[in-house]
Amino acid sequence: MAEVELKQLGLYDITGLLHESSTSTLYSGKHRKKDVLIQRLTTPLTAIEDKIVFLAHTKQLKKVKARTIVPLIEANFDGDYGYLVFEHTTGTPLNEQLELTSDAWLTPVDVRLYLSPLANALSYAHSLHVIHGNLHPGNILIDKQREILLTGFAITPPGFTPALEDETAAVPYMAPEQLQGQFTGASDQYALAVITYEWLCGRRPYPATDRTQLLQQQQHEVIIPPRSLNSAISATVEEVLLQALALDPTRRFPHIKAFADAYLNALLGISRPITPPVRHATVPTAPVLHKTVTTQPITVPTILDELPTAALEDAPAAAADLPDTGPLPLEITRVTKKTAEKKTTAKKPSKRKKKTEQVEAEVEVTVDKEDENQGPAQSLPIIEHEEAGNNLLPLDVAARVIEQAEEANLDDAPVKDSRLVTMVAEDLRQGGVLSRRLPGYEERPAQIEMATLVSRAISKKVPAIIEAATGTGKSLAYLVPVVRSGQVAIISTANKALQEQLFYKDIPFVQKHIKHFEAALVKGVSNYICLDRVESERMGMQLYTKNTDFQHLYDFIHDPETGLDFNGDFETLGFKLSADIRGRVATDSDQCAWSKCAFFDDCYVRQMRENAEAAQIIVVNHTLLLLDAAIGGFLLPERDLIVLDEAHHLEEEATRSFTITINPAQIQTLLAQRALKTHSQLTLQDDAMRAAQVLWQRLEQGINLGFKGRANLEIPLEEGLHLATAISDLGDSMRKQRPKELPEKEGQLYDKLLKRVQNLAENIRIVFSVAERDKFVYYIERAENSSARGPVLQASAAPLDVTEWLKERLFNKCNVISTSATLATIGPNPARPEEKGPNFSYFRRRIGLDPIERTDVIENILPLTFDYENNALLYTPRHLPPPTFGQGEAEYIHDLALEMYRLVKYSHGRAFLLFSSKRVLEGAYTWMAPHLPYPLLKQGDMSRLELTRRFRAEENAVLFGLKSFWEGVDIAGDALSLVVIDKLPFDPPDDPVHEARVAHMKAAGENWFGIYVLPQAVLRLKQGIGRLLRTREDRGVMAILDTRLHTKGYGRMVLNALPPAPRTMNIRDVERFFKQQENTTNSPYS
Repeated sequence: MAEVELKQLGLYDITGLLHESSTSTLYSGKHRKKDVLIQRLTTPLTAIEDKIVFLAHTKQLKKVKARTIVPLIEANFDGDYGYLVFEHTTGTPLNEQLELTSDAWLTPVDVRLYLSPLANALSYAHSLHVIHGNLHPGNILIDKQREILLTGFAITPPGFTPALEDETAAVPYMAPEQLQGQFTGASDQYALAVITYEWLCGRRPYPATDRTQLLQQQQHEVIIPPRSLNSAISATVEEVLLQALALDPTRRFPHIKAFADAYLNALLGISRPITPPVRHATVPTAPVLHKTVTTQPITVPTILDELPTAALEDAPAAAADLPDTGPLPLEITRVTKKTAEKKTTAKKPSKRKKKTEQVEAEVEVTVDKEDENQGPAQSLPIIEHEEAGNNLLPLDVAARVIEQAEEANLDDAPVKDSRLVTMVAEDLRQGGVLSRRLPGYEERPAQIEMATLVSRAISKKVPAIIEAATGTGKSLAYLVPVVRSGQVAIISTANKALQEQLFYKDIPFVQKHIKHFEAALVKGVSNYICLDRVESERMGMQLYTKNTDFQHLYDFIHDPETGLDFNGDFETLGFKLSADIRGRVATDSDQCAWSKCAFFDDCYVRQMRENAEAAQIIVVNHTLLLLDAAIGGFLLPERDLIVLDEAHHLEEEATRSFTITINPAQIQTLLAQRALKTHSQLTLQDDAMRAAQVLWQRLEQGINLGFKGRANLEIPLEEGLHLATAISDLGDSMRKQRPKELPEKEGQLYDKLLKRVQNLAENIRIVFSVAERDKFVYYIERAENSSARGPVLQASAAPLDVTEWLKERLFNKCNVISTSATLATIGPNPARPEEKGPNFSYFRRRIGLDPIERTDVIENILPLTFDYENNALLYTPRHLPPPTFGQGEAEYIHDLALEMYRLVKYSHGRAFLLFSSKRVLEGAYTWMAPHLPYPLLKQGDMSRLELTRRFRAEENAVLFGLKSFWEGVDIAGDALSLVVIDKLPFDPPDDPVHEARVAHMKAAGENWFGIYVLPQAVLRLKQGIGRLLRTREDRGVMAILDTRLHTKGYGRMVLNALPPAPRTMNIRDVERFFKQQENTTNSPYS
């Protein structure tokens, strides 16, 4: 590595000089723990228009994230010199490894191993409106694992005339239209076809290396037919290749993947028409002011996560797609002129020794059929004849070849995979590090099995979905493999309470007993104290002199003993603050000047982010993870892996996070901002206030919300659009009246407020325009609001489907392992239709891991860890009326309350009574309360936390709970011995989001009940009854008082999805169960 004078570019320290050319200089660099490669352009871009074009085009390049494409991390300027930052890796040009000459080339089958992954990668880039534009063999790399890496994307966008000094390598592969200054996706197809021709024939179609000469040859000379140079090429392969090399781009294939598909079908002898295309990928260009931007080839290799095959289609495929296995680590057979001449007639197959014994034949074809247990199939030989349809092996030969390929797959199992699996299993087994350090340690088979699955998913870089029941010890099962692998992981949980449990309990355990590593707890900024706001309050003296809470906080922060170790998190204060004080001193992103703040050096949020950057494990919640995904991964540190704990919440949380809600408090708070009042027209402020009042008066009086306080918004609301315009006008006024000489901090805060005004105006317009009913459901409702004394009227636009968003922004960006105690449910499994039991199809469809598209996902439902067969009883009566609404509801609630009363008497309290409706809860409580001699706790009377604390503290308590008590509450021991569920927890049919999703499924002809409604209800049911057994010693009764389990066709499927406890319809069995428990344990209730 050469010495280098340049020490830093942006955030990156320069560690060495790798390569210099007339167009760019390549450096190695480092930022924190991450090695990078940096390409600095040698041509200055002095015109602002050129800089804008450079940044706009590189912004598009940054979006291209795939396993086989070098990812661009950052593009910026060092003065007038642009530079690009890439992930560091190694690789060599493919042609150097193949050692091709004019007398030695690849077989048609070997070409396919490289053609398909390259076409997939380019097709994916085209779908993001990114054209390669610089494709030649030097930009096709291969790493030590024989993975294809595509690099060298042109920085010049289409419409600019490239002016390369070092373009010799690129020119011979350029299409005619590109030589004339224009290129599209069809140009990439042409270049790939030239490379394919060279691989097959040992030479290019046209020998010229100069632009002008090459264009003349293309226009006036005829391509030498490939078959005349290589007799192993079939007529159909030649036909495909010549179509991709058509001089007229409209005569090539519709898209680049269609070219690869046609090539594969030609190898397989599948007859298909080669039709002219319908369109090609193009890139929208900005107005061109200066056409002097130099095309700078990017030649930096890297490895990224697996290419998202579902995102590769930018046009309908021209033929049925076979699963693409990508390049396999096979030995490549180069064909020489001598061997090619011999292969003119079919021969009798003969065996030869290789890594795997293969049958020698005319042509070897990779058959992309993947067995669900064995992974990608290896190269299968066939005997080629000119006639289509004769490319079939005798059955005995085919069977022998398949067996040999399967054996080869087993032989090639990655060593690293087995190493990590072995190490993790040894940690958790009896005799391992934990058992040696912890007296009385007992291994858990389910935990070891889960840790093994996680280890394999990490090693193979594939997603995993694992259902691990309570008692498995799933936190340890994913923490140990992650730590042992050395990968940087983001672990996301459902809420802050679970974050803290993981960070303060589970992680310290692994740090102490397995291996030390850095970990960071990351929450939203509002969870941290802002020192600037604390000082502002102190300076005002309003709180410091009158409020003891504030004085206690101020003294705590500045105490030399307590303040130095305090991390700013409200939860670690050790004392409670009133909601008012907390709101005044909490960090607010809208009021944060960040680096311009006087307290930046001591800022708690800055310290939290620095800790996260240095950590191997970063603990977040789903809300923060989704926010990070929404802004392109810039909020949280770079990561190798994401672990989703409590993953069943992901769709619900994504829906909630991306729902746009407008309420009166938002308008009032905005209009109260001092900068807005000072720097906008007073008449416009009055207009906005009047528009808001008119809007909410219209909502209150003109829309019937019904008894549930909710109604869909079907048509645009004119008053809402008027408010959006009024807020937008305020923003325009603020922009015009922005003071020219503002201090840095005030200027940054002013611009943030201006952006906030613009965002609010846009959100109001989205909600009340009702313009995208195929994407959003619009509704009005009365909802509880923490800043108001009672329910407030608000309008919302909720996303109908978050599947594609999660797929593109989360699962296609990083390897994700999903786990929970409840992920498998009933419903059809399209990947394995013959299997009728619980499966992950519902979960996978809802989060974007389609069972058909993503066959690489590791799945497992781990065995239960608790003995339900001996320690539990499931009671499902038949004599009760079905759930009833409207007429007959009073009788239904009476009968339900009577059944619950009898069950609670048998259990002597110690019960959770879980309801799906507040109305039914209140009715049952009214009936039961006068007759139960136990402490009664009802949701709504106090906080969830206080209800849980009281239930633990008071003997024989009975809790009447709603949705939030169906999960996340852990009551172990005798305090909880009965869980009663009033009915199957279907979503209310009039819930706006649920109703709209069902309507869309109906319109599409889908089985909305079987694939959506019922599986969702079963998951919630499993969560509810899961409250009962929390340790191996727990015993109790689960009761589901919904007779539809016996009267509906789906009832048996629901019951079969529940834990295998003995079932009964006789309430006397419940009485006997508790009496037997009393006799066994000498209970005081006997």
